[in-house]
Amino acid sequence: MNMRNNKEPWQIAAARYCVINSERGFDTQDLIRYIKSLYSVSDGHLSQFIEEELQSPSGRQHSRMVRGGLWIPPLELVSKVTDYDELREARESSKKAMYIAIASLVLASIVGLAQILAQIYL
Repeated sequence: MNMRNNKEPWQIAAARYCVINSERGFDTQDLIRYIKSLYSVSDGHLSQFIEEELQSPSGRQHSRMVRGGLWIPPLELVSKVTDYDELREARESSKKAMYIAIASLVLASIVGLAQILAQIYL
């Protein structure tokens, strides 16, 4: 799998494509063309994603192809996209918090050192 400088895994990009385009509708060839334009993914992996996530998601008794292949994304697929976005935001927030904590520690060290020097020389 080659991400070609994309920031999210191809499975998340495929899930996001399905969720965003579910209202206007799309077919599997649209999804395959979109993913192949952004990622280097084998046809086998794409077929497996389509089979497991779209046509026969877990908890579904009948294949979606039996009922006309309407591409309403399963709740699990929507949750994957939402969870990925929330996790990415949490990671960014934790990085910012770490930088603020480091800056606070450096500032406290400088103030402490200045107080020690002031007591020695004053």
